[in-house]
Amino acid sequence: MPEMKQKFRHKNDLRENGYTPSVRDQIDGKRVYVTPAGNVYPSITSILGSQPKPGIEEWRKRVGAKEANKIVKESSAIGTAVHDLCEKYLYNSPLKCDIPEAVEVFNRLRFKLSNINNIYGLEIPLHSDKLRVAGTSDCVAEYNGVLSVIDFKTSRKTKREEWIEDYYIQTMFYAAAFFEMTGAIPEQVVILIAVRESNEVQVFTKSIKEIDVYMEKLLTMMKRIPHVVAIK
Repeated sequence: MPEMKQKFRHKNDLRENGYTPSVRDQIDGKRVYVTPAGNVYPSITSILGSQPKPGIEEWRKRVGAKEANKIVKESSAIGTAVHDLCEKYLYNSPLKCDIPEAVEVFNRLRFKLSNINNIYGLEIPLHSDKLRVAGTSDCVAEYNGVLSVIDFKTSRKTKREEWIEDYYIQTMFYAAAFFEMTGAIPEQVVILIAVRESNEVQVFTKSIKEIDVYMEKLLTMMKRIPHVVAIK
């Protein structure tokens, strides 16, 4: 792995202002978060993951279950490794990875990571008592000098923006929860997608002015899945 050169600044504002994270747990096989007040909320990823995915089901039928499972397992391993490298890089820590493709993907992505600084948190647990949902944001920091919720993704193929609505719902939720917990509102969400089958790193941004649209989509989604939202 290449040597670390850039040094990222980390801010201590959250801890100094009384930020207390929720704690991840499992109840009946569901990922949940327990807040400092003792409330138990479903994860945003569980909510989004419970939605019908007809495109994925069609793909699985087309390639066959065995091949689909192989691709999913490989993609998951590479995605996890790239995410781990991003986190270490932004923590100014030594980099090590035994998956060559993950290293290649990260080396393309890290040029975009240079736009990040003044980091408020990495893998930061966030929850909303208003929405009764929680989750873990990849990164809250300044991106090109603008306070942002930043998400790191990998993909085998290039994404169209209309395919990533779930990503916007997820990151807008993190922005809403961050504001609720800290009083600071991120001005935008930034989604970085490293495409494995090309040298491309896609950058999608959305202004916080559109947050109401995506929170309405989240609320509508939650009404359709009471079995996921309800925590015993």
